[in-house]
Amino acid sequence: MEKMRKIIFFVLIINLVLANNPNVVAESDSTKPIALDAVEVLAESKSITTGMFLRNAEPSDVVSKSELDQFRYTDIHRIVSRIPGVYISEEDGLGLRPNIGVRGTGSLRMEKLNVMEDGVLIAPAPYASPAAYYSPTAGRMESIEVRKGSTQIKHGPFTTGGSLNYISTSIPTSKLNSVSLDIGSFGKRLMQVRSGDSMGNFAYLIELYSDKMDGFKELDGGGDTGYDKTDFMTKLRYSFSESHALEFKYSMTDELSDETYLGLTDADYSDNPLRRYRATTLDEMDADHSQIMLSYAAKLNDNMSLAIIGYSNDFARNWYKLNKVNSMSLSSITKPTSDEWNEFYLLMNAENSVDDAYRIKANNREYYSSGIQAVFNVNAGNHDIQAGVRIHSDEMDRFQWEDRYGMQNGKLIMTTQATKGSDSNRIDSAEATALFAEDRFTYGDITVTAGARYEEIVLKRDDWGKTDPDRSETPSQRQHTMDVIVPGIGFEYALNDYQSVSVGVHKGFAPPGPGTSGVEENAVEPETSINTEIGFKSNKGLNSLEVTFFTNSYENLIGADTAASGGGTDEIFNGGAVDISGLELYLRRILVDTGSMQIPFEMSWTNTNSEFQESFDGFWGKVLKGDELPYIPDNLITFNLGLNVEKFSSNISLKKTPKMRTVAGSGRLYKSNSTDELTIIDVGMRYAFDNSVTLSFNINNFLNDNSIAARRPYGVRPSMPRSLNIGVNYIF
Repeated sequence: MEKMRKIIFFVLIINLVLANNPNVVAESDSTKPIALDAVEVLAESKSITTGMFLRNAEPSDVVSKSELDQFRYTDIHRIVSRIPGVYISEEDGLGLRPNIGVRGTGSLRMEKLNVMEDGVLIAPAPYASPAAYYSPTAGRMESIEVRKGSTQIKHGPFTTGGSLNYISTSIPTSKLNSVSLDIGSFGKRLMQVRSGDSMGNFAYLIELYSDKMDGFKELDGGGDTGYDKTDFMTKLRYSFSESHALEFKYSMTDELSDETYLGLTDADYSDNPLRRYRATTLDEMDADHSQIMLSYAAKLNDNMSLAIIGYSNDFARNWYKLNKVNSMSLSSITKPTSDEWNEFYLLMNAENSVDDAYRIKANNREYYSSGIQAVFNVNAGNHDIQAGVRIHSDEMDRFQWEDRYGMQNGKLIMTTQATKGSDSNRIDSAEATALFAEDRFTYGDITVTAGARYEEIVLKRDDWGKTDPDRSETPSQRQHTMDVIVPGIGFEYALNDYQSVSVGVHKGFAPPGPGTSGVEENAVEPETSINTEIGFKSNKGLNSLEVTFFTNSYENLIGADTAASGGGTDEIFNGGAVDISGLELYLRRILVDTGSMQIPFEMSWTNTNSEFQESFDGFWGKVLKGDELPYIPDNLITFNLGLNVEKFSSNISLKKTPKMRTVAGSGRLYKSNSTDELTIIDVGMRYAFDNSVTLSFNINNFLNDNSIAARRPYGVRPSMPRSLNIGVNYIF
């Protein structure tokens, strides 16, 4: 009954907004292309999914296609690092396992972001298992967007920091065939083939993307430490008229990567930052992802549009990786003073060992998510109204086991084969219904964007434990239902045609997973916060200046003790009250423009402060009031200087990351619990011989900075060393 009252109240708000605008329905003119918001102009749009459900993003929050072409990155960390307010934490140096946070949310596994592709949730199980360690293939994307602030509450379920939206290749407006080939350091081989056309009412795109690398880490005893990823995508669109279109998208990704959770000791890192222990020889991720989307977009009349998407995502992965050595957890690598550490360490590169000395876990899981979402857009006088709904379900099926090995003549040999499902055997699932309404209206020079999101979430866990691999018995069950209303409002005052000041406030929310939800003795409350921002913007042509001050005041921060964070218990904890504040600065200027030569300059800077407001002992260790959160740098700064002269263009990027805490604390930073300062310089050059052939040359990490980038999951980790890439793009 309470749920129904909230839904009725929500619908009444929408009706009142519409009722106050009697001229909502204008005379239809289906032949006249108009600028829609939920759906771009169907007669001209490259893809009806482009921009769906999304307002236009600020220049500082978008990495465009031309910007992606500057360095031809395949690492999502490098791509988003130019956006202010975004934090990253390296893990493998390749961007395979992204750790990204926005405005102080923490970066671990992107668990506090809404990860989307073309405006649709793409994380394997965003409600049931948000820390799923998955990212779409960044190298094949057309652009990348980060949604921040009070106007991103519609995306959910995570509304504190923001949303990361991958935008896939658009269907071309005319016939296009292209082939891109790259080769580079550490056995890098990349190929991207695209073919598409728009022919009357029908349009299509076919894309094949292959990215391979032998890896830069040096495995004791030899072997690959890289990856092999293959993507296929196709889009088919049929336009019934200039006002109605249907689009089908199918994509699949196959990944095989030789990655591990184990880092190095400080001493071994000093000797060789690129070393990898022999004990991790068999570590390998085998993952497959597929997505199906069916989208319908309609221009109902000059002032009304409708967009509907049905989607389904399947993700299966088995990360077969070292889990214990001599019965000790891999976290022991960071505790050289503990008992039996010497024996544990000697087994890292032993030539021979007793049987069962090494335990390698099959982190085998399957994820499913599906749903339908729709948005209705109305332009009425000075009101631009969006209302939408999403009905979503997802699940994670965890079916794991742990084989045991011995080392014989430098090779890992299985000595005890485990029963599949004997380590972890459970299904976490979720069902969610979300409604949102947002009105952007103007009064003179003031623009107000006000909205609210209602969400009901049902979380469930069925657990068969470690003794029922056949799932023949009745599992233990947990179930918890929660609902929330998330409001937000922003005001923007236009100083002139291209400058404005703004202020916004919205509620932050993050649901806990099903593991401890509804368990009285170990209950975890949803994460909530109040988030504010004050900004100044000046956008005129290609010149931009944006300054934003933000605050996030958490009432009960959530933390998860995943293997990536170092513990691996998968328990969820509340961290109490935390205050985070920061300042973002983005500057873009064309320093020189003579017509035949341009020198563009771009800079982003983020300053962040964090502070626990109470003392406790838990996931973050022993925390005292006033301690700072780990892995949130106090200052981040990036520069990008370009030179364009006729057919030649070049860019130099510099990113400077200060030392970061790796555990909660305050005061002086000690080497044992912090990262190093990192200075990464990348160079990109392109030469267009004609309209069909472009040659590129890139140097990443020009200074070959091998400083410590992270200390998680287990041990010290480097950035990718200096690498060179040469590529050619042929359009025909």
